[in-house]
Amino acid sequence: LENSRADLVVVAGPDGALLGSVASEPEFAPGVDVRPAPAAIAEAVRTRVPPAGVLLETREIRAGGNEGAVLGYLISGLWADRQLLDLLRVPVGTAFLAGEEVLAADGGTIASLPQGPLPDQGDIGPVTVDGGDALAAVIPLGSAAGGDVGGSPSSLLLWSPLPVSPYGPGLVLALLAIVVIVSGSVGWILAGGVVAPVRRAADVARAVAGGDLQQRLAPSGGRELADLATALNTMAAVLSDRLAELQRSKEELRGSLSRLGQTLSSSLDLNRTLAVMVETVMITLSADRAVLMLLTPERDALYVKVGRGIGSPVRRLALWEGLAGWVARTGTPVRLPDDRSAAPPPAEGELAGPHQLAVPLLGRGQAIGVLSLVRDEGGLPFTQDDLETISSFGTQASVAIENVMLHQEARRLSVTDPLTGLWNFRYFQIQADRELESASRSSRPLSLVIVDIDKFKHVNDTQGHQVGDEVLIEVARRIRDSTRVPDVVARYGGEEFVVLLPGTGLDGAVATAERIRLAVYGDPVVVDLPSDGDAVGPLQVSCSGGVASFPDHGRTVAGLLRTADAAMYLAKTRGRNRVFAAGSAGIVAPGETGASQSQA
Repeated sequence: LENSRADLVVVAGPDGALLGSVASEPEFAPGVDVRPAPAAIAEAVRTRVPPAGVLLETREIRAGGNEGAVLGYLISGLWADRQLLDLLRVPVGTAFLAGEEVLAADGGTIASLPQGPLPDQGDIGPVTVDGGDALAAVIPLGSAAGGDVGGSPSSLLLWSPLPVSPYGPGLVLALLAIVVIVSGSVGWILAGGVVAPVRRAADVARAVAGGDLQQRLAPSGGRELADLATALNTMAAVLSDRLAELQRSKEELRGSLSRLGQTLSSSLDLNRTLAVMVETVMITLSADRAVLMLLTPERDALYVKVGRGIGSPVRRLALWEGLAGWVARTGTPVRLPDDRSAAPPPAEGELAGPHQLAVPLLGRGQAIGVLSLVRDEGGLPFTQDDLETISSFGTQASVAIENVMLHQEARRLSVTDPLTGLWNFRYFQIQADRELESASRSSRPLSLVIVDIDKFKHVNDTQGHQVGDEVLIEVARRIRDSTRVPDVVARYGGEEFVVLLPGTGLDGAVATAERIRLAVYGDPVVVDLPSDGDAVGPLQVSCSGGVASFPDHGRTVAGLLRTADAAMYLAKTRGRNRVFAAGSAGIVAPGETGASQSQA
């Protein structure tokens, strides 16, 4: 028994599919080969019918102990061949049978079955062997050690010549004793050489499947079982190394994510900042889809700022709608499906998936947006670790977003007029220089218009500066509404405004100035004073305009402004509420309205 070993090892999936095998050559009788294919041995897991010519032992491999799901099967066995007969060392004639075919015999004593019917399995009866009388017994080859699939449809034939002597009954008893011993030996060989090593291998495989990658299997048995032990140990070692490598990569990635968050906090390009943030988080957490939503200035809805892999557009969500609205309202991160009972499901048209994370982006104690990630069907669920990673990054990202927004607001305030909301003259000068350079390089037309409210001092003197400010705000709105998107409308100073018209020649600029004049004069201005609830007006307001074009009326911004200002002053002296073009000898669109020649 010390030399006992397994002749074959087969690994099968939970459905009986062959995953791998190793086997030695059997020593069957000449011309006999009934060895089953490895796939047939694996299939026996499902059919529960062992093939002929081999003694099998099968063990389940389960995840997480005996109660876990079946991961597969480990099958090992011994060939019913000459080697096994030699191992038994039975002092009588022996042969392995498969039905009526002799698989192996001790020394080739017989080449075919003995004449006459064989005794039933487990009985002893007379047979004729080589013309002489003999007693024979047939032992079924079953698995003495149990298992899901064990044993073999083969059998072991034992016989002994029947001597002519009065001790016939003693021979029967002796043969019966040999039958018992041989039956036990087969079970012992199967248990010691196959079952025990397989059981140890199964125990180690279960431990490895459960996450204990330090388990190792000491090689024992024959070459095939030793190879199996080596393979299992190599697998466990490789898995342990890979797991450690993954853990290191995860830590490095988290460190990179932290550094990226710090870098983003110093960036002032909001769109680029948000795009980099979303793409980095998707890579870090292996997400299939992601969307970052920001709150509207009114703080009553969320809109998509950045989306990746979302396909159809994600609609705007009211703050009381869906999962993202709930996360923004409560400031609580969510992991689905684990938090399904605590948080509402995504609304119709909102980003959703079988595995989802949603975290709030908080700035100065209040939500400024929500970041949502999804793994589609087939992906692994998000872990608590993943939620903590994205929450930490979301905190840094919120700082970055808030910094950019504050910078944008500060920049906007630095270049806008605080009263009217128009661009201030500093911004106008920057844009005018750029447009003039472009017009010079490409020979494109460029014009500007100066607009001055007529008799505005009279409004301030008679109605007060509060009413005067409201008139300025209303006139600024009407000028802005009368221009195109690429035009630059700025407050020049006091009651004067300036309009830069890229790509517009003199005629187009005069038409724009006239459109502004008509908009300002069209409807009287009524001012509601919030302090006392009274209304002032209606006030009839008019304006005068001067137009200049590059390069005919000036080759610099300052030159164009001087020329347009002179044209506007001419419009004032000619009666107000009209538009003059630089170099024009007459009034363009005179607009005779009966305006007086009094104070400008």
